Amino acid sequence: MRVLVLIVYLGLVGSPERLIAQTPPSGPPPGVLVDIGGHKLHIHCVGLTNASLTVVFESGGGGSSKDWSRVRDLLPAQVRTCAYDRAGFGWSEAGPSPRTMRQEVFELHALLEAAKTPGPFVLVGQSIGGLLVRLYTEQYGSNVVGVVLVDPTHENGVLGSVRYGGWVRLREKATAGRIVPEPRREGKASSEYRPEDDYMAEEFQQIYLSRKANPEPLGNRPLIVLGAGKRPKPPGTSDEKWQELRQERDEQVQDLARLSQNSKFILASSSSHAIHNEDPELVARGITEVLEAASKGVPLAEPGQIRAK
Repeated sequence: MRVLVLIVYLGLVGSPERLIAQTPPSGPPPGVLVDIGGHKLHIHCVGLTNASLTVVFESGGGGSSKDWSRVRDLLPAQVRTCAYDRAGFGWSEAGPSPRTMRQEVFELHALLEAAKTPGPFVLVGQSIGGLLVRLYTEQYGSNVVGVVLVDPTHENGVLGSVRYGGWVRLREKATAGRIVPEPRREGKASSEYRPEDDYMAEEFQQIYLSRKANPEPLGNRPLIVLGAGKRPKPPGTSDEKWQELRQERDEQVQDLARLSQNSKFILASSSSHAIHNEDPELVARGITEVLEAASKGVPLAEPGQIRAK
């Protein structure tokens, strides 16, 4: 078992969003390990190499490239897709500390360049991967033409934090004036969680303030947001507290459809947080719809809110 880094916190699905330790997968990687200038990341691409658009998947906390297998199998063979493992997860080597979200976005961009993976891209992010997709678009948006968010984390969300000992609005724990380090290609990887290397609260606050200044950062890019219809109550949470937290969480996921002027929110009625595992057909349909809108430069069909069975 190898030791990973960053905070352990519980999302509103009652499961860890970030892990401290993960057992490396058995067997050889399905894709290739690409050197990005200090460590190697695993990326697995399938589909037409000359496709006009490429779908890039960003997993939730503790996830890996394997998480998207069921969705990818349902997409047409001509669709080019790439799934990868963030540093320290799946088949990827550990990367330099601190493991900030901006560091991970920087490494994804370096990986796509080093792997000679052509854009334009449609980015698909689940859970905290939704924040990473948004940060990637902020940093490298000239090559991003569409986005799909799968029960994404909201920058103003309340999370159950091991570090802070309960439910907290994480961005409110940000230390004023504390600067998130610039990303880098090389550096020592952490072998244990260190609070001084944890900048997640500061990054949530940065995203929150950026959104207030620019409420529609995705512009007119086609955006589909999928929200979970089921949210099991975490152990130790009262019914009253859970009702309050769930209502806020549901409203926040719907709010993220406002990131673009060209968007649609779909409620996955029969799914919990891992919609890509429980209803991969719905996720695949959402991706296909965004691909079609992006390739034709047209608005999404039936914008607004839809309830999927």
